Amino acid sequence: MFDDIRAYSDHEVSDVLKSLINDVEFIDFIAKQRYPKLSRYLPRWTQKRIHTGLSSKFQKIHSIDDWQQQLAPHVKSLLETTISELRITGLESLDKAQTYLFMSNHRDIAMDPLLVNYALLQSGHATSKVAIGDNLLGREFVAHIMRLNKSFIVKRSLNGVREKLKAAQNLSAYIHDCIKQNQHVWIAQREGRAKDNFDQTESAVLKMLHLAGKKLGWSFNQSMHYLNIVPVSISYEWDPCDVDKAKQLHAESTSGHYEKHADEDFMSILKGLKGYKGKVRIHFSEPVKLESDHAKDWCHAVDQAIYSKYELFDVNYAAHDACQSQSSIASLTWRKRFKSQPSSVLSILQKNYAKPVELAQSVEEHKN
Repeated sequence: MFDDIRAYSDHEVSDVLKSLINDVEFIDFIAKQRYPKLSRYLPRWTQKRIHTGLSSKFQKIHSIDDWQQQLAPHVKSLLETTISELRITGLESLDKAQTYLFMSNHRDIAMDPLLVNYALLQSGHATSKVAIGDNLLGREFVAHIMRLNKSFIVKRSLNGVREKLKAAQNLSAYIHDCIKQNQHVWIAQREGRAKDNFDQTESAVLKMLHLAGKKLGWSFNQSMHYLNIVPVSISYEWDPCDVDKAKQLHAESTSGHYEKHADEDFMSILKGLKGYKGKVRIHFSEPVKLESDHAKDWCHAVDQAIYSKYELFDVNYAAHDACQSQSSIASLTWRKRFKSQPSSVLSILQKNYAKPVELAQSVEEHKN
């Protein structure tokens, strides 16, 4: 059941790892990451070294938990080299005996769920299953690694209305089953990253989540309470993909279209993982408690929880002030980071970095 979308199970780990060890593209990729210079001149030697080292490590991995424990030190090292300060708040208010659906804003393809699961692991909570789009699985080894890391597949590339509905129903049933099996789930509040930093929960996501409950005769309100939605605010001081996003937005605004190249999502994953992010904060709010059968009300509640717990950095305030005064950011860090960008892209970057301040202010305005 759910074989076409589900995350891998413990009994599949050994076979998947064997497949990875025999995947030449995977070994070559790891060799180039581990030995970027040496792999150019001695590719066979570096690949053999990686193959031997991974074979030894993989023999000790027999479950998904084993796999994640093996990855944990590497994730910690990655975070230490790309993040200057990581703050995790709110988890102390969540009951470890309960199961949650974590719904966060979506800025980075891989880092968002990675940070959520790292925070859960560090705090003694069970890690979550992770929703990822099938557009990210162009390479077979990427699909294997994602599904070993508790990722399940959201089919975004379907065209027919019936096929889309059937896939949405199946996805909803799988998520409900995860919650029933006491397995946390992470899902973004929207389809795709918020490239303009306008984090807004899409009603289509919540309506998809309700499909399985609807089949059981539940009201929308019952489905949402069953899923136990916890809004998660993820704040990055610097976005490694900020220029790429701004260029895409500029292309869409000028020509009405943007054509992704074949490997663009994969390269965005790498840039997001390896790029410098400065200070980062992750805040877990308390589960949404609401009595409403309207998706828009639940969307608003999730949005307000996310906005109210943003970490606003100096660059956000500087960008907001500059936008208000119709001027440009004068800081040396900003000018040095974006010195080669044209004014059209700089304008979009400034608006993007200002957006979290606007959204946080909207919460205060709503209160008043």
